Amino acid sequence: MARTQARYTYYVTDLASGTVVDELPLYDVTFSTELNESGEFRGRLPLGDPRITVHRPRELTEPGRTALYVDRDGVLVWGGVIWTAKYTSEDRHLEIGAAGFLSYFDHRRVLPADFDPTDLTSANVTFRDYDQSGIARDLVAIAQAHPGGGIRIRPDSTAASGITRTLSYPGSQLKSTGEALRELASLEDGPDFLFDVAYGPDGRPTRRLRVGTPRLGQQGTPHVWEYGANLIAYTWPADGSSTASRVFALGEQGEDNQLVAVAEDRTTGRPLTETEVSYVQIADPAILASQARSALTAVSAPVVLPELTVRADIEPVLGSYQVGDDATVVVKDTFFPEGAHFDVRITGIQVTPGNNAGEEEVQLTVMPIRSTP
Repeated sequence: MARTQARYTYYVTDLASGTVVDELPLYDVTFSTELNESGEFRGRLPLGDPRITVHRPRELTEPGRTALYVDRDGVLVWGGVIWTAKYTSEDRHLEIGAAGFLSYFDHRRVLPADFDPTDLTSANVTFRDYDQSGIARDLVAIAQAHPGGGIRIRPDSTAASGITRTLSYPGSQLKSTGEALRELASLEDGPDFLFDVAYGPDGRPTRRLRVGTPRLGQQGTPHVWEYGANLIAYTWPADGSSTASRVFALGEQGEDNQLVAVAEDRTTGRPLTETEVSYVQIADPAILASQARSALTAVSAPVVLPELTVRADIEPVLGSYQVGDDATVVVKDTFFPEGAHFDVRITGIQVTPGNNAGEEEVQLTVMPIRSTP
């Protein structure tokens, strides 16, 4: 089947107001989206053409002040903050680096909007028996409540997970909001989260915080990719070098001893292996135990994170799926001669639009849920 050439458009906006400022003719672009992470963007802008220079590209791409959106055939498929801009006089190109909107909250601290900067010890943010999805939304809302701290991120729902947590963020620790969100997601049954973008009713880009209850993902039937059709190629790596059947989680260091939680799986069928993870800022034994169990789940079996190279221009088309979605992968080849289908979850999406027709490439990172030969 012949490839359909997609049209990519790259918009720059003011980070604070969200107002679209201009469109940039970028090329050599790659961008990615990751579950519970920022994702990245790389692209180049040629400055030798006076038709481009007249748009003041240096001002338009000011790091830390400018947001960037990627539109594919009328659908927003990526958005984030420009953090780096590197000009090279030899080839007269500007190299742009950006990261998803979560990256902004890596530059913010968990502090109440009315905190006293002379007394951080009393500037605490505490949630008691609070729904964990609400904690994620409130962490973002608190950061944006500071004067000058709003970047127009809005939650897409108020749905609760039914899982409550008691968490405290002492102001003296100056924990970043991004770190707090990742730690919350890493808890046992912690909520997925994703900062994504879409066009609003007025046709302007909007920035959304999506929080799982606790998982994110589409409703209904999974997406399907079949090798030899819409699945072009795949890799199937398995790595057991970091497996462990016993995990020590190290918490806060007291005057006499250190808080420790242990999680163990004796059903692996393999000899005992051990590892440790450090959470020195955690003083709650229950939270530390949850982190130990979560870490054990991640290392108790060999890591298998297949990568799929898929067609973007046939169903499911790029923009119709997102990280967190479920999919079915159908393969029959030399590696799986009997034929197999795998139920997987999409955890990463990397896109290379290409500079010419036929060069568009989408690579998915997936996590197997189960396999059925």
